[in-house]
Amino acid sequence: MSAVVATGEPAYDKASMGNNGDAGTPLASNRQANDEESVGAKKLKTGFKISDVPNNGAPNNAGPMDDDDGEFEVPKSEIRKRKRKEKRRSRLFPSFDVEPSAIKDKINVADLRDLVLWILADGVAPKWLSIYNKLGITRIATILVPGLTPDLFGVALDAVQPVSMSVIASKMPQELTFFRDHFGHLWPTRAPGDRTKLFSPMTAFMNSPLPKADKNVLEKKGTAKVNAVDTSVNVPLKNLLMSAEEFVDGDYPIHSTTIVADDDDRQELAEGWVETVPRPADIAHEKKGTILVQNKYRVYGLDCEMCLTTHGSALARVTVVNWNREVVMDELVLPDNTITDYLTQYSGITAKILENVSTTLSDVQKQLTSFIYSGDILIGHSLENDLKALKLRHPAVIDTSVIYHHSRGLPSKPSLKWLAQKFLKKEIQQFKNGHDSAEDARTCIDLVKLKIEKGMEFGTCVPSTEPLLRRLARAAVNTAGGAETSGLSGRGVVVDYGNPAQWHGTDARTIVGCKNDEEVVSGVVDSIGQHDFVWARLREVEFNRGWVAYHGLKKERREKNLGENRGDKILGTNGTSEDTNFVADEKTIQEDEVQTSLINLNKRLERIWHSIPPATAMIIMSGSGDPREMSRLNAMRTQFTEEFKTKKWDEVSVKWTDTENQQLLEAAKVARAGVSFIAIKGPSDQES
Repeated sequence: MSAVVATGEPAYDKASMGNNGDAGTPLASNRQANDEESVGAKKLKTGFKISDVPNNGAPNNAGPMDDDDGEFEVPKSEIRKRKRKEKRRSRLFPSFDVEPSAIKDKINVADLRDLVLWILADGVAPKWLSIYNKLGITRIATILVPGLTPDLFGVALDAVQPVSMSVIASKMPQELTFFRDHFGHLWPTRAPGDRTKLFSPMTAFMNSPLPKADKNVLEKKGTAKVNAVDTSVNVPLKNLLMSAEEFVDGDYPIHSTTIVADDDDRQELAEGWVETVPRPADIAHEKKGTILVQNKYRVYGLDCEMCLTTHGSALARVTVVNWNREVVMDELVLPDNTITDYLTQYSGITAKILENVSTTLSDVQKQLTSFIYSGDILIGHSLENDLKALKLRHPAVIDTSVIYHHSRGLPSKPSLKWLAQKFLKKEIQQFKNGHDSAEDARTCIDLVKLKIEKGMEFGTCVPSTEPLLRRLARAAVNTAGGAETSGLSGRGVVVDYGNPAQWHGTDARTIVGCKNDEEVVSGVVDSIGQHDFVWARLREVEFNRGWVAYHGLKKERREKNLGENRGDKILGTNGTSEDTNFVADEKTIQEDEVQTSLINLNKRLERIWHSIPPATAMIIMSGSGDPREMSRLNAMRTQFTEEFKTKKWDEVSVKWTDTENQQLLEAAKVARAGVSFIAIKGPSDQES
């Protein structure tokens, strides 16, 4: 990493120049190519006060000489020498060069990631941006600010080319002067996704494509490991457990002991829900059929069947098997609400089967938690659906839809039937009258056993990406001083909400967990000087704009806060007239909160800007546009698709026609329309 001298100037300003101004570093060709003075340069006057001479030797005010005032004359040769030195210094300073008319399409989040790789690692030069003296850039600070949208800056949704800030300055909110003062252009940016969905911008940026040579090496290693099975070395079960990030991304119920990066992803235990507890130290007996796997773990396979009721999907059967594939629990369940569809072709449940059943969901929960404890491992396929049906939270899960990959690769998920055919060489789910939950649970156990035997790579696709921070850490980089660095243990710092270590592990040199935007800013300011790359996220704007569906801010928590802010009691769900007033209050409060959050954002970004040294590149991106309407329509389409499997057109509760489909396409365009800003802090921006 480039050194920074005590004055805050890049090291090459002094260390790389000799007394005669000659270049002495790998940047010599750049410097020599720009060594001549411009034709239109004006000659300096020879008289000025000593107080007018700054550290770099250039006069601030030239004026007539007056010996009585202590003025003196500097030789013209010295002035010309200082002027040439100043010109060389300014020419050496890195800068971005933008030609908007040459850009024919929006940049995307991956383009910004590749820009980082080109500057700090071994990436390819971008075609959409020119950089003068790339080696002069000492570090990069990337700030993700969800909640910023094109319309907020007066830019059209379909804008493609970068827009000059001078053109939109009058359209921007007065609260966001930071962008006008420090950036030359707003870059319309396309978020990752497809015609109807939005993918994670954070994942797209923080993961980089594997170089072809590295991918070939992994393919060879993976093939060798699968073919050369060492039965004496089995995969530990703990290595197959789902991570906290996978719990959140997979929309699993979050157990109270699970450490998540964002506290908003955790919910208090709702009415009717239960969660497993630690095994009592003085437990007197084990449930019949309990087996210790790898001399440590109690493992159970779980599968549920559901039916439709007047209140949605409900549990109708639950089956648990042990490691030896023996059934230890198999219960039919009578839903609390009226059944509208038994889903017999999937569940195997009929009215006759449930005719004399009186077991309730509560009964099943008590039975399960009587022998399954929080330290035990549950195995299943897409187990989030089963746990939701059971209204059960459990922290230790192995999901066969996660540890095995679809042939098309992520994010597609394989079906249990396909996994059984491909890897177990057997057919399941062949019954015309629905699935057999015991058969499905046993199949999951068999797939995990096979995984333990064959290895972690078995049944997975060769990764085509690697974490950005890992790529930066291992890349050989020529710094501004010409030093070669490689094999670093980590070059970056991640400053984010919650516990970012869950996401980035050891790939970052420094991890800073925060609870709010103020803590994020402090983390960036404290860390920027010791790292080449900084990644941080400011979330107050997205929270206050109500982007709850995509970013996980729970609606009930927001309503509670709004009620407390007004000094009201929390409203119930009885549909009283107070609800209308609440909606109006919420809109007013949200507008005030958005304005306040923009003011706060402006101050926080200014603080970060003033803390970074000159020659630091700053990238600010929103990541995406507003995802709320797209999320609503996608949920509506999913509901229609599920209902239409078992109901006629005139029986479904929601309709999906070409009109709704066109609305979804437009909403996805809005969700994928983000903005970005790119700048390099110049020497004149350094604080005194």
